[in-house]
Amino acid sequence: MSKPPVRTIKMFRYAMFCDGIDDYVVIEPFIVYGWSEITIEELIYPYYPKANNLWSRFSMIGDYWTDYPSTFHEADNRYDYTKLVVFWVVRKPDGTRGFYVYNFYGYRNTWVHLIRRFTQDRKYNVWINSESKYSATVPSDEKTVLEWNPDTATYPERYKRFVLGANTVFSDHMKVSYYILRIYSRALTDDDIRNNYSNPYNPVRDGLKVYLLAHPDYVKDIDNDGILEWIDLSGNNNHGKIYNAELVELTKSSLTIKTPVRVLPRVR
Repeated sequence: MSKPPVRTIKMFRYAMFCDGIDDYVVIEPFIVYGWSEITIEELIYPYYPKANNLWSRFSMIGDYWTDYPSTFHEADNRYDYTKLVVFWVVRKPDGTRGFYVYNFYGYRNTWVHLIRRFTQDRKYNVWINSESKYSATVPSDEKTVLEWNPDTATYPERYKRFVLGANTVFSDHMKVSYYILRIYSRALTDDDIRNNYSNPYNPVRDGLKVYLLAHPDYVKDIDNDGILEWIDLSGNNNHGKIYNAELVELTKSSLTIKTPVRVLPRVR
């Protein structure tokens, strides 16, 4: 008898845990204005539902409320809890908001490798676990977070920080664990994305601007101000300041577990 197919579940030893109440990590100053491309790569565990507030917005840069160009994840914590969405928000020529969204609700309460990619030919993609799930072309007259000048923004600071576990005004907290955050100033190729998924400790480094990895060696108070930093391994000193979030130990060692996949009979 042939063996049943299996799926691989990765379990990591450590994670940066945000409790959804008052925890966050902020990379500041950090500016993406002027970039022609970007890739935001995360390995996260979003806990859901999370009902302490009506909305949770996290892994964010930009100003969704006033000027509009921004990108973030959003959990709708109301009613039946059916939305956990990746947002790419633009400002249209008439001054209104435009949205490019993908609902990854099916990946709640599990580790998920999540990619947001924007190319110089204005292709926007969302990748989940090394598979492309969403694609759109953003018109050239719609302004993205890469094209919104912080110096002329209504609230410049919202375009000068990337926030984990909360939004760029440090509210709408999300209960979420982070294992990896990497931000690139270029669009990773499809092969690059698959490489980073398969080889999390040997990522592509060309264009790498931020690299946070959850491990005790990379959490320390490097500037002696009494606030711990999550150390940036890219070499660009884009360290994350840790406010109330904590590094937690999940297991005694990193594990890869293979579990049988239930195969349903074909319906004829």
